[in-house]
Amino acid sequence: MNVLAIDQGTSSTKALVVAEGGRVLGEASAPVHPRAGTEGAVEQDPQELLDSIVEAGRAAIAAAGANVGAVGLANQGETVLRWNRESGEPYGPALSWQDRRAVSVTRDLAGHEDRLTKITGLPLDPYFAAPKMTWLRREQGDEGIVTTVDAWLNQRLAGAFVTDAATASRTLLLDLESTAWSEEASQASPTSSTATPGLARPSLSATRFH
Repeated sequence: MNVLAIDQGTSSTKALVVAEGGRVLGEASAPVHPRAGTEGAVEQDPQELLDSIVEAGRAAIAAAGANVGAVGLANQGETVLRWNRESGEPYGPALSWQDRRAVSVTRDLAGHEDRLTKITGLPLDPYFAAPKMTWLRREQGDEGIVTTVDAWLNQRLAGAFVTDAATASRTLLLDLESTAWSEEASQASPTSSTATPGLARPSLSATRFH
């Protein structure tokens, strides 16, 4: 079975069609354009991220001249987005993993740092997703949900509201021992989200790329 492997990165999305045994049949890429602003802001257009995945994926399949039976997607694990759970529409740009504006949140959480590190295995830093999620809530209100951007991409590509444990482990919200969302960590860094992505292995339909 051929696999379409996609890496959605900071400045481009790369796609490979890989055959059994690891032989690369085709490859392609599509650019994306992060935007730096003041006070540590770095944002990305979520529609551009989605479009780049589809564009690179279709081009790689065309270059391979072969069908694929499965799709694997890796992305910027600490990048977050506020979006409408029902319509799938974003409420604004995604906050890149490079965005540092949530430093105000991590200062407020300093008293919880040791406990959060024990639960999640991560240092308290605005690099990770949960402080950025909380910052978005403080700045933009409670409408919609705030998740890592992969949950939105999985919803749009496969109709599945899921993330995986690897990405979740970069949020400061996952209990590493149980590999489940930590209620204690969520209470310490509230995102006011009414929905949390399931921790599952998403199944992306290859038909989106044909």
